[in-house]
Amino acid sequence: MDSVRAGHDPYLDAIAVQNSVHQRAPESPLLYGPFLYIYSPMTLPVVKAFGRMPFLAAGALYWLIYAAGVAALSWFGVNLMEESERRVLGYYVPAAMFFPGLLGSDSVLSGNVAYILYGAVLVAAARALKTGRWRWFYIAVLAASCVKAPLLTLLTIPILCARRQWFPSLAAAAGGLALFAVEPLIWPELFRNYLRSLGLAFSVNRDFGFSPAGLFSGWLFDRRLPYFPASIIFYAIYAAPLFAVLVYLSRSYLRNEFSTREWLPVMLTGVILLNPRLIEYDVAPLALPLAVLCWRMFSANRGMAATLMRAGSVFLVVNLLAASTWNLWKLTEGPLLSALFLTGALSLIRSPSVAPEGAGIPVALTEA
Repeated sequence: MDSVRAGHDPYLDAIAVQNSVHQRAPESPLLYGPFLYIYSPMTLPVVKAFGRMPFLAAGALYWLIYAAGVAALSWFGVNLMEESERRVLGYYVPAAMFFPGLLGSDSVLSGNVAYILYGAVLVAAARALKTGRWRWFYIAVLAASCVKAPLLTLLTIPILCARRQWFPSLAAAAGGLALFAVEPLIWPELFRNYLRSLGLAFSVNRDFGFSPAGLFSGWLFDRRLPYFPASIIFYAIYAAPLFAVLVYLSRSYLRNEFSTREWLPVMLTGVILLNPRLIEYDVAPLALPLAVLCWRMFSANRGMAATLMRAGSVFLVVNLLAASTWNLWKLTEGPLLSALFLTGALSLIRSPSVAPEGAGIPVALTEA
């Protein structure tokens, strides 16, 4: 906002700061920051609109929208719980926003726009599950992709949760790519500087995230090896079978072999893992779904005390590991997400029961 108010190119300002930091500590392997504006030029009109407002008014408006996004994520997560689970996990809901992926993080305090984007997308998904109409979901994902292009992977949700959504999802994906492709035609200089700033953010910050592809890319970079296209090949190697497993489970879900409350936590975890670069706030919407998966894993054929002991021990151990250094946070989060997805997927595959009629829609989403 300050850069735009001054009539500057925010990407050139970012490049200047990044170069300055890199010159001061070019060989630091743990260099973290600076945090700058590296969203696409399509988002600048929104920044300019906020920039025309008084500073306090702009801040108050943004934080109100942000709080609504966090509340939407909590509402969505609570609706995944069975009544018996809600009596216990309900106590975790107020704290879940500080534990994306079940690991403690201060990312919620950064005000990252991801909380708003994921909140809007998941509310639209809940509406689509209730009505069977996915138009607003596609609009929400396309709007979110203008800020964070990898969020186009969320377009797999309708494919996995409803019939006859392959063509609309692929059409929406094509629309998202077209929105990105048209930017260099409308803002050629801004777009060039945006790509330069984005490239420096990776080379200076070295923050590739904690997805399997992100960890692999960071490992290559630390050894001064070219991570492109090796990271893309590695991503395809695990993303293709991951998506195949999701499609296989989706067919069982659409045959009504398990309920939506059983399916959504597993499906969302798999879909998030399809994102090639995961950061703390990308798993923020999974805080409650992962807690549900963890609870169900330890509650099978066990009493309340034993379940609390096992689930609490896992929660404590992974948080102690993650808190040791920021680097170990990523090495803990990636395997945790993968392990909980595999555990949830196996539980659905082995489930002998068939969901009753109407179980494919969460009760909370069918109420007026």
